[in-house]
Amino acid sequence: MSSAGEVSEGGVRLLLVGSPPDVARVEAAAEACVAERRHLLVLFRGASAAEGGPSGADHRNDEKKREEHEEANRLTRTARDLESACDAIARVAPVLEFTPLLAECGWDAKHARARAEALARERKGKDVVVDDATGTSSDVFEKDENVENVRASRGFAKVSVGGTFDRLHAGHRLLLAAAALATHKEGTLFVGVTGEALLANKSDKNKIQPYATRANNAERFLESVWCPASEKNASMESKKKIKTGPLDGSPPLASTVEDMRALVVSRETLGGAAAVNAQRRDLGFPPLEIIAVGVVGGVGDSDEARERTKLSSSALRKAAE
Repeated sequence: MSSAGEVSEGGVRLLLVGSPPDVARVEAAAEACVAERRHLLVLFRGASAAEGGPSGADHRNDEKKREEHEEANRLTRTARDLESACDAIARVAPVLEFTPLLAECGWDAKHARARAEALARERKGKDVVVDDATGTSSDVFEKDENVENVRASRGFAKVSVGGTFDRLHAGHRLLLAAAALATHKEGTLFVGVTGEALLANKSDKNKIQPYATRANNAERFLESVWCPASEKNASMESKKKIKTGPLDGSPPLASTVEDMRALVVSRETLGGAAAVNAQRRDLGFPPLEIIAVGVVGGVGDSDEARERTKLSSSALRKAAE
């Protein structure tokens, strides 16, 4: 492995970030990966202790409630860190191939290094550059106890997420990674990919990748997000967790599967999430937990301004003309 100061074209860059991530270091790593044609792996090492835990005698006497509170705080913090890093990448390299590696999905420094080396071999023997932005000691790969505290993340048994996923950009990667974060390690993630029928009236339909390509890209990305027991059976293990299908105008599985537990959306589509829960209510089903992530790549001081300037597949298709 090489240090971040050494430049070699191709290969992989492994960036270790703390909580919250150093945004400037994330941007610099993304720019370097574009210049050197590297794949970027971002390992979220997080904080060593839970933040904002409960206090008071009642909580001290209720261990289960305390643990649930800490779990909710940790997942919220991880989702916030993920969003921050993806937003930084979107600003400087919107279509960069990068993979977030989360402790909740089984990743620690040792497994991240193994993935980086395996990916570098796939890229014809190119090297791995390690960029440690956590401020930790140089022996970070020798022992990483933090992941042991979060690997058994509760999560949800059945989670749903949907999108067009054309030209898989940083916003898509944030949405899919957040869905993986919300899924229990033994659960199932249902991925709805907009089908050809729903794209028939789009003005730039001929520029949108075929359904099979978009579905395959979403699956492959999710397979890379979950940490396998070994690189040899990585794809087989991940495929058990992912169920991909077309969104064709029929009611989505999030509405019609009674034991679905959570729906992951972008904050701009919260209205659609509310409609899904309304459909579930009409069927007598319990409401879904709605997990929302923000837009990435936008600029401005308000949500409206960021929404107008957000990263989008339409803009990327236009730029490619």
